[in-house]
Amino acid sequence: MRRRDVSARLVLALLFFVSSALFAQAEARPKTLRVLFIGNSYTYLNNLPGLLEKIAAGEVSGPAIEAEGSLSGGKSLEWHWEQGQALAAIRKGGWDFVVLQEFSTLSQQGPRGGAPRIGDPDAYFKYATLFHDEIQKAGARTVVYATWARDGYPEQQRRLDDAFVQFARKVNAGIVPAGLAWTVTRLEAPSIRLYTPDRSHPTAAGSYLNALLFYQCLTGRPANHAPSVITGTDWNKHEELTLVNLTLSDALTLNQIAQRVVAQEPLRPVQ
Repeated sequence: MRRRDVSARLVLALLFFVSSALFAQAEARPKTLRVLFIGNSYTYLNNLPGLLEKIAAGEVSGPAIEAEGSLSGGKSLEWHWEQGQALAAIRKGGWDFVVLQEFSTLSQQGPRGGAPRIGDPDAYFKYATLFHDEIQKAGARTVVYATWARDGYPEQQRRLDDAFVQFARKVNAGIVPAGLAWTVTRLEAPSIRLYTPDRSHPTAAGSYLNALLFYQCLTGRPANHAPSVITGTDWNKHEELTLVNLTLSDALTLNQIAQRVVAQEPLRPVQ
């Protein structure tokens, strides 16, 4: 056999091997998960949906995630239901998960200034249930975003979690235990600032922790390759910026806390 023929066959064999390996890798990756977030600034600040997408993109053996949102600052689930845009998004269909994030104190009512007050959860139960019914009709799974108490009022976390767990048990929804993870972080890694100066909203580190929790709860696997620096656009798509810029040590600490909190399953995560 001539040397040219041997070389050509070797090249063809190599190309076949490489293409087969790439095809096998593509087939091995699970299907893309589609997630709809309904909520307010606790979700869109630092572009939590975008962070979740970027973290998923780095986990090549796990599913990719496409996240969209019906989000408006300072709004409750009652407002979202009555406004109608979130309901229309659910009915569009094609979702695997729909995330419900209630107003941070369960109620928009309360004194301005002074200590925050956890509201009566009845309105939360009512509108979360209305949304859940529509989510089921759309063939998706309801996910409760169990958010955190305001800085300086840790005793309020129990009341928030009680409401989230009560609803989730009633409708068999999944829970992403952000409030619990924030409590653990404040106790074990107090140098990592989770709150902005308003003592309510998340810093980039807080949103990063939340994104790690969402990834693990929605996929059932830890984010072992989550980057410590993530770039992207702000939620309103106005400009490209650095969404997260953590030290490797802080990123690792937050990831370890997220994995431990979800593994303990005290609030029954999604998977």
